[in-house]
Amino acid sequence: MKKSKILININKINEVDDYKKIGYTNFLFAVAYFSIGYASFELEDIPNDAYVLLNRVMDTDAIDKLKKCKEQFKRFRGIIFEDLGVYNIFKDEGIELIWFQNHFATNYNSINYYLDHGCDSGVISNELASDEIKDILDMAHKPLVFNVLGKNNIMYSRRTLLSNYNRYMILDDYNDVTLDTGKDKLFVRENEHGTMIFYDEYFNHIGFTSEIDDDKIKFYLVMNLDLEASEIDAVINGKQFGGRGFLDKKTVYKLSDY
Repeated sequence: MKKSKILININKINEVDDYKKIGYTNFLFAVAYFSIGYASFELEDIPNDAYVLLNRVMDTDAIDKLKKCKEQFKRFRGIIFEDLGVYNIFKDEGIELIWFQNHFATNYNSINYYLDHGCDSGVISNELASDEIKDILDMAHKPLVFNVLGKNNIMYSRRTLLSNYNRYMILDDYNDVTLDTGKDKLFVRENEHGTMIFYDEYFNHIGFTSEIDDDKIKFYLVMNLDLEASEIDAVINGKQFGGRGFLDKKTVYKLSDY
């Protein structure tokens, strides 16, 4: 896995220099107001050579605001987006567009539809078994983005679930909460635009990358929530960390498959 193909999201602006010192060159910044679940940045603080993440489900006000600042995005290398409103705003602007809907990029027909209608790439769902990922890469019309390290996004709600709970229970405001269900641990993060719930264990697909064709990959994506640059580098270089996620789990399509 070449460092030149690794795309890493940034949590703190000074991380960029830390990553550059150890050879990484592709960085992803979540944009304030237009993103959820990850540390976000104001547009003026994001460097020109970055990719930006717009993963919030937009309402009319957000779309109108995005249209007004559209010109400011043209200096970036590309946009990784979820809401189709983002695609419609930027489809004719000559900027790379990468489709990233966590639970939808699960088959090559869906992915190819977006690739054939103006998207430069798509992020494969990390809820697929290894054979399914290989099939998608073989059949995709363009190289794809493969998420190799992160915490699985279980749910995204436009409701402010933590704030609602705090008000109901008459508690002080708090955020970035870890919940223990007795079976699993969940990590919950909220901003004014909603709530994202993650499974609180990193999946690690880095070892699996040796089994796939590198030519079919645009980027190996790292979606970091709380690790330092040195820790990310150690994992990329083979340190045992996290689990294999869904790689060894057959996808269930109907109850009779159980």
